[in-house]
Amino acid sequence: MTLEINATLTATQTIVDLIEQPVTQLLIEQTPANTTAFAHPALFLGFAQQQLQQIEQLSPLETASTDQVDTGIWITMDPEWTEQIGYVGQLLAEQNQPPITSTSLPSNVSQNFRTTLAPAVEAIILVLSRFGYPLTKSVPVKAKPAKTRHRWTKAVSQIEFTVATREAQGTAIWQKRKEMLLKAGAQLWPTAPLNKDGSFGFAAKMGTHLRNEHAAQIQDNQTTEDIIFKSVNEIGLFLYFGGTNSWLELCNTNGRSIDDWTKI
Repeated sequence: MTLEINATLTATQTIVDLIEQPVTQLLIEQTPANTTAFAHPALFLGFAQQQLQQIEQLSPLETASTDQVDTGIWITMDPEWTEQIGYVGQLLAEQNQPPITSTSLPSNVSQNFRTTLAPAVEAIILVLSRFGYPLTKSVPVKAKPAKTRHRWTKAVSQIEFTVATREAQGTAIWQKRKEMLLKAGAQLWPTAPLNKDGSFGFAAKMGTHLRNEHAAQIQDNQTTEDIIFKSVNEIGLFLYFGGTNSWLELCNTNGRSIDDWTKI
């Protein structure tokens, strides 16, 4: 790929203008401040020691959080392309290994946008790599510990396990291999936690979905009937929107967790 650019260098900034590209400018700033804002939507890439740490889509006049980075890179596009700038950000995030995740970027990019935006993404990657900020350098991934497995037994089906956390209380019985019974009278944590941007996270969405499924069995944030769930995790999502290891939260009268009772 051949690119024509104009570059302006100052003591703290490198400004790269791309010629005849939908990507109009890259602003690279050392020790960035939180004050850089643009009249149109922009992308912010935060680097620490030349390793990509974050990618955010910024609304017009919105500033980026730069507390955890030593170099900030702002990317702007031609006004006719700004509706696709979030897709560009997601395609750039996918270049990193493991991929960067961000709640401000779309989670999926359709194939037609991947094809259309490929030249713009390639141009950004080329410019950044030439200025010492590669997106494709692999970051070592620590091996995940083996997932704990649990075994149902007839003996454990006779034990009541209780949970009391974050304003939620309940008693559950693992009565069959794929059936967790939550006894009537369980108290639900009333309000789902929100992300920093005010949106629902995955756990909050799943917990809300389970509550909607059993709305007829809930009154004033308390269950009025026994309810059957498929797993310990579903009970955690239903009662307190997850966020913790529910296998450790459910304990018998002696304080022994269901995890300790059933793990293999």
